Amino acid sequence: MTDQTALSRSPALVGQIAVWSLTIVIAVLAAIFAPEGFRFTWLALACAVGVLAGFVRELATHTKDGFVVRVAVLSTGCFLIVSIVAGVAGLTELLSY
Repeated sequence: MTDQTALSRSPALVGQIAVWSLTIVIAVLAAIFAPEGFRFTWLALACAVGVLAGFVRELATHTKDGFVVRVAVLSTGCFLIVSIVAGVAGLTELLSY
């Protein structure tokens, strides 16, 4: 089995994609439906929910080898996703004036 097929069948990758998908959905919903003055507060909350979901997901695997690295990757991914959504939301808010 090659590294590519092992990576494509990895349950860790599926879990990471699930957590990041949840973060994308929450961040986009927060950017669209949050009240005008609270948009970035809700985006910060979306990042926190994504990090907590990643932490819970990694605790549910019951695997201690590489735990800190996996949580760091998930947290960084959630932060980057919310940062991109916040940048787009800020840019659209700036251009709407």
